[in-house]
Amino acid sequence: MTYSKIIPFIFIFIFFIQCSKNNNEKNLLQASDNWRSEVIKFPLDFATSLQYSGIEYIRFAPGWGKENAMDYFSYVFLWQIDQNPQLSTQKLESEMELYFNGLMNTAPVTESNKFKVPHQSKAFFEKVNDSVYVGKIITHDAFTTKKELNLNIIIDYKFCNKTKKHLVLFNVSPKPLEHQIWKKLNKIVINTDC
Repeated sequence: MTYSKIIPFIFIFIFFIQCSKNNNEKNLLQASDNWRSEVIKFPLDFATSLQYSGIEYIRFAPGWGKENAMDYFSYVFLWQIDQNPQLSTQKLESEMELYFNGLMNTAPVTESNKFKVPHQSKAFFEKVNDSVYVGKIITHDAFTTKKELNLNIIIDYKFCNKTKKHLVLFNVSPKPLEHQIWKKLNKIVINTDC
């Protein structure tokens, strides 16, 4: 086996070791058992310029990595952070572009799965009220399809008085907001006493 074949395997091995180490922490997002769970501590390896301390909790729909699935690339993630994120449309656009650029540029690759993201992610948001934002992110699925991906996203913010943490909840799917997957995403709740 050549070094060019060994290096991707080492990267994937380290990636999964890191995820499994972080997954020892209980996920605050309550979902069905068939929704895959990940827990990652800030700073996020793929988006270190996001200057928060805290934890990201993630729940992936069962069909997340299957292009033709009804729930393809649909997931929920929660930032439980110490700092007030001081959300605005401009700040969310900037942070989501950083987040998705980093995520797609660090997707695990193998020798047979080489892929360079052809352009930077672009995000657009509108403020619904003081705690809810709705937007779209144009990016690429560097994990499975290698195609352009247009994601709809709803963000809900609240401050937890009991834990003194800021909670930013992200519901994400390429499906339109009227699609039934959004009912499933909305059923995922934060399991913490605030």
